Formats: sequence, C-alpha cells, structure tokens
Amino acid sequence: MQTLARIAPLVLLAATALTQTGTPIDKQLPLPGEVFTIGTRTAFLIEPPPARRRAPMPWVFYAPTLPPYPSQAERWMFERFVAAGVAIAGIDVGESYGSPSGREDYERLYRELVRVRGMSPRPVLLARSRGGLMLYSWASAHARDVAAIAGIYPVCDLRSYPGLARACGAFGLDEAQLRAALPQHNPIERLGPLAAARVPIYHVHGDRDRLVPLAANSAELQRRYQALGGPMTLEVGEGHGHDMWSGFFENRALVEFVLSHAFPTDTRGLCPPEQQPPPGATRLLGPDGSRFVPEKADGEHLWRCADGVLTASPKWDSVQTPDSYRDFRMHLEFATNDSDEANPEGRGNSGVYIQRRYEVQILDSHGVAPADYRASYCASLYRLRKPDRIVCRPAGAWQTFDIAFRAARWHGDEKTENARITVWHNGALVHDDVELPRKTGAGEPE
Repeated sequence: MQTLARIAPLVLLAATALTQTGTPIDKQLPLPGEVFTIGTRTAFLIEPPPARRRAPMPWVFYAPTLPPYPSQAERWMFERFVAAGVAIAGIDVGESYGSPSGREDYERLYRELVRVRGMSPRPVLLARSRGGLMLYSWASAHARDVAAIAGIYPVCDLRSYPGLARACGAFGLDEAQLRAALPQHNPIERLGPLAAARVPIYHVHGDRDRLVPLAANSAELQRRYQALGGPMTLEVGEGHGHDMWSGFFENRALVEFVLSHAFPTDTRGLCPPEQQPPPGATRLLGPDGSRFVPEKADGEHLWRCADGVLTASPKWDSVQTPDSYRDFRMHLEFATNDSDEANPEGRGNSGVYIQRRYEVQILDSHGVAPADYRASYCASLYRLRKPDRIVCRPAGAWQTFDIAFRAARWHGDEKTENARITVWHNGALVHDDVELPRKTGAGEPE
C-alpha cells in the first residue's frame, strides 16, 4: 500500500506568544508567522501558504533575530521564499557574537524544527550584518547540516566588528583570552569543515562599508575559503556601505541562490521526529477510523478497522491512500501475525508500496540469522537491497517504519534523477539515502 504522513494546512498565528512565566511577547514580523519561546528565548517561524508546503519543509535559518530584526527590509526576500515553498525561522540569542551560549540556542531551535516539527535537516543560512558571526559559528560546528550560506554584508571576523574588547564578555573571557581563543571562535578561522563539505556561499557586500569593511570580512573570507577548496561567490555593491540599498535587500541573484539550494536533493539526515505525529501531519489511521481506500477504484477490500487498528485482508487485496504524493515523510506502525508457514516469505508477507513502484517489505523475519537474511525479508527494499541492520521484532509485536522519500525527477520521458529513500526500522537507521534505480519486485514501471 502507498502510505504517507504529509504536511497539512496550518493556520498562521498572530505574532504574539507567551513566555514560560506567562509574560506576553510582542514581536513584529515582516510577514504573518508564529512567535514562540524556546527556553527563555523568543523564536519565530514564517511558513509558506498551505498549498506550497511539503514534507520535509525547506527553510531559511535567519540571523540576527533581535527586537528590530527581521525588519521590513527583508519583506521582499521573505515573500519570494514563502511563495516558492520555503519557510524562514530564527531565534533571538541576544548580542552573542557567535559565542558558545548563542550556538546552544541555535541548536535548540534547529532541534525543535527538525526533530519535533519534521522540517528539512539542512537549511540555507541567511546572515545579515552581525548575523554572520552567529550563523557561521553554528555552521562550522554543523557543516553537514548546512545546505548553503547567503550573506548581506555579514560580519566574518570578531576583530573587525564588534572588536574583541566589546565581544569578549559574551564569551565569558577577557580581551586577551578571547584573542588567544580566536581559532576556536572566530568564523573566518573556522572554515575548514564548511570547505570540506563544499557548502556553497554567496555574499553581497558594499565596497564603502565602514562598519563591516569588505576587505576584512567577505573578501577575506572568500580568499580563505577558496584556498581551502570551498565554492563562494562575492557580489560587490560598488559605491555602497552598510546601508539599505535595494541591491542588498531586493537582490534576485541572492534569492535565486537561496532557492536553488533550499530544496533537499536527497533524503540524508531525515530521521524520525521526536514527536509522533509531528504538528500538521495528516493522520490516515487512528481512533476515528481509516482513510485508506481500495487499491482498485472499482474494487472492494476485506481489510477491517476497529479500535484504531487496521487488519489486512486474508486475500491479496490492498488498500492505498486517497491522495497521491511525490516527496514525503511517513510514519507507519505494524505487527505481523503468527504463522506456522515453513516458507519464511509466507509469514505475514505484506509491504508498503510507494507510488505503486517501490516496496519496503513487511514480513515476520524475527530470528533470521544475518547470513541467511535476504533482500526479500522485512525492511528490505524488495529484491533490491537488504537492510543495513536487522532489528525485527517477534510476530505480534508492534514495529515501526519511518520513511523519507524523494521521488524520481523527469524531463519529459527522460528520467534525470533516481528516487531516493531513507528508512528507519524500530528506531534504527537501516537504509541511509539509498538510490532506487528501478522499480522493485512487482511494482509498476516508473
């Protein structure tokens, strides 16, 4: 059967939230969005319109989030992001200047959005001014979780802005101690992991910027990054400084760069959310019954639904989702029946057919030795690939699949990219961003 938990329409909340003590937070956003707290910090999330949402949702990690930021200056960019189906989020970490405490707050927001809300594990970072210190600091420690970095006159060197004497307090150090610790804290000196991961970078920076000089920041970062083999484009705004020029905030090239990297091209890093189902998910089976329909439009099925459990037919009829999907994330809970069948493939044999083409096998394979395990046993990509780990539970015990799927891409009748899939079985990663070069088993042609 083809099954899916998809992102459903959400209602945009007013830009007001409550702290843990019940104190209201009034934060103005350039577009309607949700304002919430993580610990004692104020965070925001601006989502695309319901018709443009997907699972996992791509997003832009913005900084700095401070009482005046993001401002109306970002509205033009944000409108184009959400129109394309990309969310924007940020968290107010104060004047942290990229300090470890600020990085911890960024990690809390990342975990909330990715592990709880099921959003893409690799956002594009968008750094405005001192947001460069904040986001580059986080990015250097999480290079594999960064899709790309865009910057509008971003600060890249603590010595340039705000200066070590002013920044040292955020790090709990004095000026001399911070100077000695710059290799551990200064973004421009921590580019190695980003270059090794070949994270693409795009900066736009004015050549008359006196507050955040071009030469000491974006230009020097480009020189160092390219020397390490990292890809970077630097667009220089001739005759402009640290100002509100439209070439900074209504920059089509920068927006196109963000959008070209925001959408996941694989399923790597997509792990089960910590909360099931994540907010906004479509529930296809539960206490209120089942939404599944017969596989054949003119057919019936003998599947029975009672007490939130859907029991498969004793025949070979199947059920499917009422809607069709392309890219998605799915959570499935299943249990196989007890059987005395001698043939291992006859014990609780079923499966999840994705787009009717690719099957993740369901079978009672508990107790099968690894040496005897076949690509047609439980959690296999049917007759294509065995799971990397065998974590089957006994017949009758409830088990889980968490599946992240990215459909094949086509140009007319020509397939340009194969489908890709990540599967977690009972909380264990068993297929990590595996390419599906063809249909599996009895699946329909691609």
